[in-house]
Amino acid sequence: MYEQYYLYLIAIFIVFMAQAKVQNAYHKYKQIRNKRGLSGAEVARRILDLNDLQNVSVEVSNRGILSDHYDPVAHVVRLSPDIFYQNSIASISVAAHEVGHAIQHKEHYGFIALRNRLLPYANIASNFGWITIVIGLLFFYSSPIILYIGICMLLVVALFQLVTLPVELNASSRALKQLDNANFITKDEYTSCRTMLKAAAYTYLAALVSTILQVLRVILIARRRDD
Repeated sequence: MYEQYYLYLIAIFIVFMAQAKVQNAYHKYKQIRNKRGLSGAEVARRILDLNDLQNVSVEVSNRGILSDHYDPVAHVVRLSPDIFYQNSIASISVAAHEVGHAIQHKEHYGFIALRNRLLPYANIASNFGWITIVIGLLFFYSSPIILYIGICMLLVVALFQLVTLPVELNASSRALKQLDNANFITKDEYTSCRTMLKAAAYTYLAALVSTILQVLRVILIARRRDD
């Protein structure tokens, strides 16, 4: 009877733990200065140039902490102020990760194309999925199909998150390789950067697991309504 509540609590716990892990890693490694004294912006620019991506610029993001991203339309790597200006382990790790996405686009990394095709559908499903589910629950006995449409929307979100996971893992792998090959980090710093990037990857895995658990929860609710 209480399975759906347990699934809900587990989903919240997983997301909370993943967010706590990345926040703890970020706060730890933003206090540690990298031995080369390079800022995130300098690392991003140098890696871009080493990969013949002079057409990609590096800018400060105005969205706040950890708003770092690569914009493939504008060809811009946007870094949050701390990442852009500071010369910490966290700064160069995150900056290199975002440049990893730029390299993926240049090399036409397979999962990027698939992710981009799913993106508009995932945005719609993310915006209207839970609204549809709530409406479906309210009118389940007269029109159960609405609830199942909502469940399908959550599955689209889960599919998008599943495709996003290898994209993010690959960007982190590229980041470590670029930092190491360019001698921007020492052997000890390599381990620290890997720990920082691995913590960030957990958030994507947690989001996927959370969505799957939520789908199972709604399915359980629907089955109980059918009974």
